[in-house]
Amino acid sequence: MGFLRLITVILFFLSGAAWGKEASALTWRGLHVDVSRHFFEPAVLKQLMNRMEALNFNHLHLHLTDGPGWRLEIRKYPRLTSIGAWRKQLSSTTWNWKEHEIGSHFTHCYGGFYTQEEMRQLIGYGAARGITIVPEIDLPGHAYATLVAYPQLALEPPPACKLGRDVLAVEKSEVRRFAREILDEIMAVFPPGTPIHLGGDEVDPSLLSMEQQRAFMQEMVDYVQSHGHPAITWDEAACNGVRGQWVMLWRAEQLQAVLDLEMPVILCPNSHFYFDYPQHQSEAKPWEHVITCETVRSFKIPDHPHILGIQANLWTEHIRTPEQLFRMAFPRASVMAETFFCEASGAPASQNE
Repeated sequence: MGFLRLITVILFFLSGAAWGKEASALTWRGLHVDVSRHFFEPAVLKQLMNRMEALNFNHLHLHLTDGPGWRLEIRKYPRLTSIGAWRKQLSSTTWNWKEHEIGSHFTHCYGGFYTQEEMRQLIGYGAARGITIVPEIDLPGHAYATLVAYPQLALEPPPACKLGRDVLAVEKSEVRRFAREILDEIMAVFPPGTPIHLGGDEVDPSLLSMEQQRAFMQEMVDYVQSHGHPAITWDEAACNGVRGQWVMLWRAEQLQAVLDLEMPVILCPNSHFYFDYPQHQSEAKPWEHVITCETVRSFKIPDHPHILGIQANLWTEHIRTPEQLFRMAFPRASVMAETFFCEASGAPASQNE
């Protein structure tokens, strides 16, 4: 988790955000799954959406791209999946970014991706259950799989650009063209009006200046929205001056600063709604933040007109199997739903599939 992340969680609790918002006002009731670090087959996502429907969740946010893997077919850039969707199978069960080797040429590979037709089927499956699937293409950082597939797009060529240095060279016209063409295909797959998440997080300003990041992300936000799709970014982009999008707040200590921007906000603070964090103290290492069911229940939604709703996030560095995914999601997702939106909407709190 890291010392700095733990400090931000502590600061959020000390801030005592004791506000309240009517649960019935939550138009965004989301669950996020990182399918880049570990891939989950369509059948698993359908099973998850069955549970989500029973609990009145209405958005499934799929983190489709990151350094460890690209997970959606892009026909104009086939190497994103022929190369970027695969990596060398590691013998160790411990997550170690340093050991990642992207490519499909190894004797033993790990990976997978969704074809565009598979994604359309998932979109339809979700729509029949009142669930919108929200794609995320993480820009301009978290791009190692992309850069191994297309090294000409890199600020620093692979493998030098591992460990937080995997950044697109945003000043290149070919990078901007690449991003727009990727988004064109995504917008052709996802129905009009579907929000498109563009990332915009955790790029070291020593690699790209804040102004370079702001200008690139603003261009992408404007491009998506000009085509009839709401854009979403993580809170870093909004704090850096990008405007016009919905903001997904993950850094708990930035809550008030983001609310002060008076932009539409989806709350998924790492203090309460990061469901990859340990559920019990017995599972945690000494420096790890524990998110119990009571932690989830204790969150107070600010009484603020720009809040769209809340979301729980499942990052999958250490979640490798469907069984682990469901064990980490539940019962905390059930508690989240029961506390914040099931009763208000009249939806049942059952987990039955």
